[in-house]
Amino acid sequence: MEEQPNLIETKKQTGSGESEEFDVSKKAGVLHTEKLEHVEAVALVEKHRDFFEHYAKGKIKIEPAPEGLKTFAFDLEKNIIYVNSMFYKAYSFSEEKTIFATLHEIEHFMEKIQILSESQKRGKNGRIVEQSGERIFTDHLRRIKNSRAFGLMDNCVADIRENRTVVRKTNKAMGELEKEIYRRDLFVDTDFTEQPRHIQFCNAILREARVPEEKCQVASEVRQELDELVKVEGLMDAMTDPETPMSLRLRLQDKYIWPKVQALLEKDVEDKKKKPKEGGDGSGEGEEKGEKKPGEKGGQPKQGKGKKGKPRESEKGKGDDRKGGESGDEETDPNKIFDKEYRKAEAKFPEAVPMEEIEKALKKWKEGKDKNSPDKIDEEYAKKIGVEKKDLQEYRRIAESLQKIVNPETDVGLIEELRNLFLRIISKRIKQRQSPKYPVEEGDELVDPAQLVADVNAGNLQPKVWEDTEIKEKKGDRFGEVEITLVCDRSSSMIEGEKALEQRKSAVLVMEVLKEFADICDEEKMNIDKPLEVKSEIYTFASSEEDKTPIKRMSKELGEAERIKVLKKLYDLPGSTTDFNCLQAIYDNLDKNSKWKIKEGELKKIVIVFTDGGSDNPAEVQRILMSLRENSVIVIGVGMTEAGKPVISTYAPKALVVEDVTKLPIVIGDLLKEHLKDL
Repeated sequence: MEEQPNLIETKKQTGSGESEEFDVSKKAGVLHTEKLEHVEAVALVEKHRDFFEHYAKGKIKIEPAPEGLKTFAFDLEKNIIYVNSMFYKAYSFSEEKTIFATLHEIEHFMEKIQILSESQKRGKNGRIVEQSGERIFTDHLRRIKNSRAFGLMDNCVADIRENRTVVRKTNKAMGELEKEIYRRDLFVDTDFTEQPRHIQFCNAILREARVPEEKCQVASEVRQELDELVKVEGLMDAMTDPETPMSLRLRLQDKYIWPKVQALLEKDVEDKKKKPKEGGDGSGEGEEKGEKKPGEKGGQPKQGKGKKGKPRESEKGKGDDRKGGESGDEETDPNKIFDKEYRKAEAKFPEAVPMEEIEKALKKWKEGKDKNSPDKIDEEYAKKIGVEKKDLQEYRRIAESLQKIVNPETDVGLIEELRNLFLRIISKRIKQRQSPKYPVEEGDELVDPAQLVADVNAGNLQPKVWEDTEIKEKKGDRFGEVEITLVCDRSSSMIEGEKALEQRKSAVLVMEVLKEFADICDEEKMNIDKPLEVKSEIYTFASSEEDKTPIKRMSKELGEAERIKVLKKLYDLPGSTTDFNCLQAIYDNLDKNSKWKIKEGELKKIVIVFTDGGSDNPAEVQRILMSLRENSVIVIGVGMTEAGKPVISTYAPKALVVEDVTKLPIVIGDLLKEHLKDL
């Protein structure tokens, strides 16, 4: 038989020539223990999964902690809580108490999910009045890491909330079980006077809230602070109510609880400074409150001293390297000053999910949120269509605002009015008439009663004596094409007031409704004999050669990228009122075919010109207008504000002035309705 290797290897040589023991069996034991813990976790979850998931009401998933994880863990991205069996061993909890503790951790998880769902809120002036839940929670974790006193207080208040919720969602028996946990497992001794006062205060808040019939023994100053809390009527109930959002709990906690903890902490620190070598507990009560002297039963052992009170050689370094160990009179960090006391207090609170696990879960959640956030999606989409994210979002913001504009005369939304107009235009192009079908076994009308009687008597129970009617669509004859040209003003005077803003809104309105109109026409083209095609183009004038080149060429396509680029151009206002350049380009592009279509009623061509002042060359504008109108092109001048009044004479007879530019989108909507209604 092949000889089995010894599980314990000794005197393994290192690179330095020194020997070290390498206990393989110990590693094997650790692995075995981890496997057993995982098996226990699986058994616990599988046995009670239905109960846990029913309790969570489908909001989260329950899974056993993976092998090697000695605690609970959260997945905030997928809403999964990983359950460990740690309460069995670490705290010798029974199965019932373990179930209660697991429900408690589920509530902790639900609170975190809730706060992360809270969004940032702004006031009417645009200022942030409430931070997002993510920001609040991130700051909260930072404070817990920085102050063990804050972490202890927060845990005590949170535990009240979580336990109240568990009892409310289950039954009275769970409430009795909770009291037993506090009486027999976590807070057997209710005399807290040996603890620093700020720790007494935190522990007493929790213990007395969950076992109200039993008062804890605390320092007089602590009892005074506890009594003051009671005077704030309904505070604890409101702060720890299951329906209270976590962000509100934290705000109330900061206002009413934390200042008291801080005040007591400051006194405890002062006491430590006064008696750094007397083994004082920081309670400020000394021997009068039963403080044990070093060396007494239950007291702290005396530290070995050499000559002149110096530590013996064997004691040097002890405590100095411990996390937060006392380091002498100069220590100012409460986390280190009260390290021993905090560790003792923290032992009463099972650390089901360590801070590093919470931070890991939050980091993963943020990465997933960033990846799937609307902002990130917008960024990727903008890149895909070749525009900047800010331009995409600005266009969508304006388009969304148009949905809220209501025509005051009809009390109907502007976009909805235009949409209804387009649908009526399509419906008018489909003429309907009724057409009878051949007799059938079942139908709308009985058309041959005599035949029915004869057939039934002859044994035919399904005679063809009924008649159906169906709708036959007779195709209409109207314009086959519509071309709409928008000419926008990019003169520098547009910067004044809200002219530029309202022009941009009006341009977006025209582009949005024409895009929708074109889409409707495409969808219905199979139902009409002569399809209606809607085309559009956009010019701007600003004293440059660009005036004669449309920023959006005449076509029925009006993609999102194209619309966004048009809007972006309207933010650049460098020039003067050279509207004649655009009008000349429009006339030059009016070829023989287009003129023939207009004359024959095949094409309707509409031009709308925005301007906030008199043209640089009114005579030239009028000359070109005459040529366009002779060819039945409809040209309308729209003056903005009182400064735009010259448009009345320059663009006569089809011209109007909108003195209140906030009404410009409604005016443009009315113009579209007026000139498209006869399609």
